[in-house]
Amino acid sequence: MAAEPDYSRAALARFIEYVVAKGLVNPSTAQGWRVATSKVLEELTPEEMADIRRIDVDAVFRAFLNRHPGRLSPASVGEYRRRVGRAIEEFVIWMENPAAYGNRAAAWAARSEKTRAKGRATPAGGAPVEPARVRTPPGEALALDYPLRPGFLAQVVVPPDLTVDEARRMGAFLLTLAPDYRPA
Repeated sequence: MAAEPDYSRAALARFIEYVVAKGLVNPSTAQGWRVATSKVLEELTPEEMADIRRIDVDAVFRAFLNRHPGRLSPASVGEYRRRVGRAIEEFVIWMENPAAYGNRAAAWAARSEKTRAKGRATPAGGAPVEPARVRTPPGEALALDYPLRPGFLAQVVVPPDLTVDEARRMGAFLLTLAPDYRPA
């Protein structure tokens, strides 16, 4: 008879160490997961400790913020919440099918290494593109990650009250960044 899968808090911590050791997740990403989960998930019920799928991440995060008022800057609050949710989500995906997770992550890692080897993106025949500098007051913006393609995680910073018109305008702007873009 097969053993019951271990979805415990301790198994989540072992998963984070494992994916780094096997090169399945960027070490910086895993470090963010490790720090956020160790801080936010420090006080769970016995049921939640035994099975992290039972965690209401929003409720646990609110409890953490209430226990430690001011511990995180307003800019860090959303990022910690996202990291905890993502770590749990990735852990559950891995537990459900470790072989598929390994193949998916290995493809991402290979693409990521290939992208790093190329260096900075350059427009056709142009100089390297410097990343844009974004200044936003803490707590007045949402920093979001978007997996654009295997091995490349795009990041965007938007106001929390982004409108549909602003999103459309942003989408139209992104079209102009593609090297094969041809105005209609």
